Amino acid sequence: MLRRTPLAAAVLILVASMGALLAPDPAYADYEHCDALGNCYWVVEQPGTGGGGNNGGGNNGGGAGKGCSYEGQPVPCVVDELGVWDGSCYVKRVPPPPGGRTDGYWSIRTCVYGDIASQSPATWSPDPPAGILPSYQELAQRAIAEMKLDGPNIGIAPRTNGSGLVGLPIWLWNNVSPTTWGPITRTATVPGRSVTATARAQKVVWSMGDGNSVTCTKPGTPYQPSFGNRKSPDCGYDGYSRPSSTRPEGRYTVTATTSWLITWSGGGGNSGSQSIDLSSTTTLDIGELQVITS
Repeated sequence: MLRRTPLAAAVLILVASMGALLAPDPAYADYEHCDALGNCYWVVEQPGTGGGGNNGGGNNGGGAGKGCSYEGQPVPCVVDELGVWDGSCYVKRVPPPPGGRTDGYWSIRTCVYGDIASQSPATWSPDPPAGILPSYQELAQRAIAEMKLDGPNIGIAPRTNGSGLVGLPIWLWNNVSPTTWGPITRTATVPGRSVTATARAQKVVWSMGDGNSVTCTKPGTPYQPSFGNRKSPDCGYDGYSRPSSTRPEGRYTVTATTSWLITWSGGGGNSGSQSIDLSSTTTLDIGELQVITS
């Protein structure tokens, strides 16, 4: 006679056969669980079971929810070797296979029917499977993407639709906004985890198109006609030594590159930083100073 083994027992048998020990008590509150390999799972109570909040935990009642179950029988919500229970199977995140795409998420599902376990091949999805948390680093990248950071919003004198002269100073500035200079802060959140990131511009390097460059740690001062031929007080170029007609394109190409520093932090002391360089370009017409003699 065929005998059906309860799922919880089947899971214990399966995991024991893998050389691991599993505590059979089911979890009874929303909580985050990370295995030894760094896979993290957010165990979410069934709706209406009265689970504890994001800081809940423990294995016993006290008003907590019913944990995870299958056909009315309690099962472990998380098994390190198998992943997180999704209501019918265990789902575990895995590394991309050779040649597989590196964005999104790869996972395998292990389903136990009686005393038989069936494991699916690794499959890809753009979002994490239910219960599987993105890493703090991945959430940081989501927060950074939400910032929509830009290269400098270039301000320059002489104007790009006008003409300057050899030897006269060039004024350089970045028209300030949260996305061109900062600071700008965004938060990326999934149930059970969030990361807040802040970006601040550190400097702008202006490549003037003639082999010279200027580094400015301030946005720069916008030019006003009343300034005449004075030099910029905080971000400028002393002037070109040759007209732009000597360039193949007939104009100087000016490239401004902002160096951003982004810092982020999340729960459990997780934090990090990274730098991003973003550029913008414009062109300048510089004429030769004409000397009139009589």
